[in-house]
Amino acid sequence: MNRIVSTTLIGTTAVVALLAGSCAPAFADGTSTPAPAAGKSLSAIQAEAKIKTTARIGALNTAIAKVNAAQDITSADRTTILGTLNGDLAGMNTVEAKIAGDTTALTAAADYKTIFTTYRVYAVAIPQSRLAAAADRMTSTSIPRLTDAQSKLAAALAGPDASKSTPELQADLADMSAQIASATSALNGTAAQALAVTPSAFNSNHAVLQPVRSAIKAAIADLKKAAADGKTVLAAIK
Repeated sequence: MNRIVSTTLIGTTAVVALLAGSCAPAFADGTSTPAPAAGKSLSAIQAEAKIKTTARIGALNTAIAKVNAAQDITSADRTTILGTLNGDLAGMNTVEAKIAGDTTALTAAADYKTIFTTYRVYAVAIPQSRLAAAADRMTSTSIPRLTDAQSKLAAALAGPDASKSTPELQADLADMSAQIASATSALNGTAAQALAVTPSAFNSNHAVLQPVRSAIKAAIADLKKAAADGKTVLAAIK
């Protein structure tokens, strides 16, 4: 039992540490809407647009591959995420072709702005996919594993290792349960909240994803503490 619990606690700690990166913006998309400098030629705008769309196309393809490979995303969330990412991918290709075919700098400049206002690849699509995936992974994998570990540790202290039980270890076990419950509460509806954000919502409120990031950060902290509690109990009964 001890070996299984130890593996669970170590593995869960590593997972939640990796998920911490999902809370930060993946790319710097800015809160303003970039526009070509006044007086730029049609060819200059087209060249700049090509750089911007190509970078986003590459990032979207990478994100799509990761979502397809991930095993902990719910079926419904995977469908929503891929719908957004593939939609933005098609959009970037369309905008790129549109700007390449524009015949005036004025039209090209207007189309250039849509890269940032209509799609928001870096500010919305990719971050929300990562946040939702992180929430799903903790809900479907990390929390069940920690819950199982807590149950096994509690059973050990009530049974074969009862002689090693102390008020301090019982307090650690109770805190482990409390941290798991806190994480579960923080994650409730978080994935759906992340995936409901649209470019339009971001355009109106650049902090629209911040509550989701905060909830996931809180859940990660809770699960790290739960794992630490479990390690303390496990070390005492080995």
